[in-house]
Amino acid sequence: MASPLLTDKQLAKEYGIRPSGQPLDCPSELGYICPKGHGGDCLHWSEFKEHIWCLKCKMDYLYADCMLKRMCWMSDKQWEDFLSDLDEKPQIIEGIQHFPDCKIPHQERRR
Repeated sequence: MASPLLTDKQLAKEYGIRPSGQPLDCPSELGYICPKGHGGDCLHWSEFKEHIWCLKCKMDYLYADCMLKRMCWMSDKQWEDFLSDLDEKPQIIEGIQHFPDCKIPHQERRR
């Protein structure tokens, strides 16, 4: 199954295929979590635009169906800029998601 509602063919027609190239950040580095709660190495950019692929669910999810948590390396301004650039807004989870190799300044830990 390609997505909860659409087949691969329908996804390609409605959203289009993502252009080739290497993205700078993987979905988990931007704070994405699939609707079932999977994150980390389970998430990849889908071949379809505006979608994320979850290896555990074996499903493409629209960004707006996913959840987001601010990554520890993002400043408040970067987070706001990132959210404002999204076409559709996913559910925002309060708090900070810590990435394994992220160095967190002392003052940031107290939030």
